[in-house]
Amino acid sequence: MVEELLKIELKGDELHRRLGGGIPAGTIMLIEGDRGTGKSIISQRLLYGFLMNGYTSSYISSQYTTVEYIKQMMSISYDVIPFLIRKKLVFVSLYPLLSGVSEERKFLSRLLGEPRLWDQDVIIIDSFSSVLSREQDVGAVRNFLMYIKRLSSLGKVIILTANPEELSRDVMFLLEEASTLLMRLNVRVFGGDLKNSATIVKYNNAKGVFQKIIPFRVEPRVGLVVEIAAVV
Repeated sequence: MVEELLKIELKGDELHRRLGGGIPAGTIMLIEGDRGTGKSIISQRLLYGFLMNGYTSSYISSQYTTVEYIKQMMSISYDVIPFLIRKKLVFVSLYPLLSGVSEERKFLSRLLGEPRLWDQDVIIIDSFSSVLSREQDVGAVRNFLMYIKRLSSLGKVIILTANPEELSRDVMFLLEEASTLLMRLNVRVFGGDLKNSATIVKYNNAKGVFQKIIPFRVEPRVGLVVEIAAVV
């Protein structure tokens, strides 16, 4: 039987409670926001929560090499090395490929051609918009979204991050329509300080009460910290 709710609970972190207790199986989650709003830290926190609760995951990064990613995760006390060793986490860096002009327009087909990425319970692509900005075929984008919809029907969770400034409005619309959980990130002035916040725009199949706006910050050696005060 497919588990209905994938847990992401970590000690001292209320993100799981603010998201209704976890992430429903079969979710396609889109984390949307401009540069610097916290897309990567949210996806890193979710990844670590899934791993610590016994799930397997693939993490595809357009920003980090493997060594850089391990250092980044260690800096916020999310030690992924044991999961990499036990093959509970498959990490793939697209950074070398994204820097090569000759590799343009082939990323989606390459991703679909790597079965080991899609065998995991959770698949995270950060940043998906960096991949799509080099993909000129809208039909390929539609086919990819159809593929992940089929995967989600098997109970897998797929998480995509996207910067709207990197994509056309039409492609962003396709991503938003395909998502069942849409989280939009912002940085706002609150009490004289800049505060990060996550707004839940859409949350289909939520299994519990969730918080519409989740203010958060990032602390070195601690990780993501959910704020108590609301951001308006």
